[in-house]
Amino acid sequence: MFKTIHPLLCLLAVIGACFVLAGGCLTGEASGPQDGGAAGHAQEPDYTDAYYWLSLPSVEKAVDVFYVYPTVSSSPDGSMNITSDDERALAQGIFAAQASVYTPHANVFAPYYRQMSTQVAVGPDQLATDTDEFKQGAIDVQEAFDYYIANLNDGRPIIIAGHSQGTMALIELIRNRFGDDEALRSRLVAAYLIGYTVTDADLEAAGLTAAKGATDTGVVVTYNTQSPTSAGGPMLMPGAHCINPLTWTTDDASAPASENLGARFYDDATGEFLREVANYSDARIDPETGALTTTIPADEDLDIGPYSEGVYHRYDYAFWYRNLEQNVGDRIAAFLNATDSGRP
Repeated sequence: MFKTIHPLLCLLAVIGACFVLAGGCLTGEASGPQDGGAAGHAQEPDYTDAYYWLSLPSVEKAVDVFYVYPTVSSSPDGSMNITSDDERALAQGIFAAQASVYTPHANVFAPYYRQMSTQVAVGPDQLATDTDEFKQGAIDVQEAFDYYIANLNDGRPIIIAGHSQGTMALIELIRNRFGDDEALRSRLVAAYLIGYTVTDADLEAAGLTAAKGATDTGVVVTYNTQSPTSAGGPMLMPGAHCINPLTWTTDDASAPASENLGARFYDDATGEFLREVANYSDARIDPETGALTTTIPADEDLDIGPYSEGVYHRYDYAFWYRNLEQNVGDRIAAFLNATDSGRP
């Protein structure tokens, strides 16, 4: 069930900006960092308590998003300390940078979870997804989802969304929760499983298909971004599905930068919004590797973290931000229109 992952995947940079969380609707209040935030709270999450939710929105829209953040923790214990104000703040930052793609269109729910931290040592012959640390985080995500479905969703259509380690945990979630649940699959608008390899085996286990267009629903949207000359990163493995976020097609036609509605960048360390650039870069799928390739402006000097040349993993949301935002709205409209037309 679990895939091979290179140890460098644990070294993902944090991309984010501060975000004011919606008020708690459970036994407490989901909020930003507080002095002494761990007082009275255990490391093991209790999702009946709003303290363990990064986002509990006021329900104002017809569709929900269940979002899981990528690697932010460098805890020496090997797992994110979800009672640490500092680590919670990192999750809040990346929530702003990525989940803000979804907030204009949907109610975004997001749990804190005990993800595998960057301090987990993974040997060359070991699967990081087989480590106790990853498994613990993936179980937290599934328990949060189960609680959300039973107590918070109220039957609304769902989008599943994440990045990197968040996507890894969500792949386990869809395999374990969607494959045998036709009713749950029927409520899925789309799963945005970005920044990690999604294979045919994953889709078959989940009873889902890969997205082929801009408005198909009940599908998985996935890609991994790199330069045309890059050898690729540890997130991209054989059999990876890919869709072009500028054209929402799966062929190898090149989409010019003029179709890029806007890239949106944040400071990794502070979460401060830096800039937005229209027509930032082009996009093309490499049919041999399944990579989403792009040529960024020649004067750019981007920090790509620990990865090799041209691996733009940390910018999987940033480069295509406005196109993603628009597509979320388009898929939701298509889903709701189809649902309405099918009613007696």
